[in-house]
Amino acid sequence: MLTPARTESFAPSAGLIASLATTTWLDTAPTGATLCCLLLVPQPPRSCYETPAVIEQRMRAVADALHLGPATTPPPDIGPRLRLIAPTEVALRFDGTPYRKRIPTGRPWTLLLGQGTPVALVLGLDPLSRSAAPAQIDTYLDRATLLQRLLFGHTRTE
Repeated sequence: MLTPARTESFAPSAGLIASLATTTWLDTAPTGATLCCLLLVPQPPRSCYETPAVIEQRMRAVADALHLGPATTPPPDIGPRLRLIAPTEVALRFDGTPYRKRIPTGRPWTLLLGQGTPVALVLGLDPLSRSAAPAQIDTYLDRATLLQRLLFGHTRTE
């Protein structure tokens, strides 16, 4: 018997939020201004039940909780969502859940964030290992951009 796919959204769980891999870097906006960048991606599947469709559904729920938009439109301002919690760590707030994602960063990244530098938040729908090297991350971003598998938003400190 077939059952309809879930169409209602759900809040990301503590486990889902904790499982997200993150990476941060500094970039330059087209205007020449410095921009803090934050990438959120799912981990590779850990069981046969974590199919690509299930992973994508979970990541779309995360994107909904952050109010991210597609690359085909200008990135939405998703409001202040980052809190500095240590000199090299921030916490990301999601709507609909009390849980936050703790994100390790470099000291220059948190210093700029503390000075009001905007953050480009990028969410990938496809898995990437936490141990991915910078070249693998660049390849992931290039491929996901071509396939329109990234969602975006601009955020800042709370």
